Amino acid sequence: MKKFWIVLMMLVLSVVLFIGCTGTVIPPSEPPLDLIQEYTGQDVVVRWPDGIVSVCDFIEESKEIWDEVNEIINGPVHFKLTNDTTAQIGMEYQPIDGVFFVGFPHMSNYAFESCGILINSATASEDIYVGAILVALGINIEKWEEGFTQEMKTVLYWLYRLSPGTSLE
Repeated sequence: MKKFWIVLMMLVLSVVLFIGCTGTVIPPSEPPLDLIQEYTGQDVVVRWPDGIVSVCDFIEESKEIWDEVNEIINGPVHFKLTNDTTAQIGMEYQPIDGVFFVGFPHMSNYAFESCGILINSATASEDIYVGAILVALGINIEKWEEGFTQEMKTVLYWLYRLSPGTSLE
C-alpha cells in the first residue's frame, strides 16, 4: 500500500511539472507598464483592436507561431489564418536584401489597420517568422530576437489586455 501512494505521488508530481512547463503565461496581477513600454517603444498602447484579426499566410509556414500567439494572448484579440488577400496582416516570401520587412501599419485610434510582412525566402526560419510576427503585434524591432521568453509572454498578455491608447507612463 505504501508503494501505491509513492507511485501516485510521483505521478501527480510529474503531471504538475509537465503542465507547469508548457509555457502557459502566469501574468502578474498588475500590468507591467514600464516593460510594455520598453518592448513596444510606445508611450501608449498600440495594438490590434479587439476581435478577429485576419492573417493571410502566403508562406504557409507560420500557423504554429500564430497558434502560440493566440494561446499567449488568450483574450480579446484572435489572429485567424485566411486565404483572403485583403487580410489585415499579409505574409509572403520575397527575394529581398533584409531578413524581413514589415510594412509599417497605419494607425487609427492607436490601433493597427493593416500590416504587410515580406520574408526573405533564402533565410527563412522559424526565428524569422517569430520576429516578423512579434513586430506585426506591435513589439519593438530591437526586442524581436528574444522570441517568446516568459517576459515576452507577459508583455504580450498584458499588451492585449490594455485598451488601445492606454498611457504607459
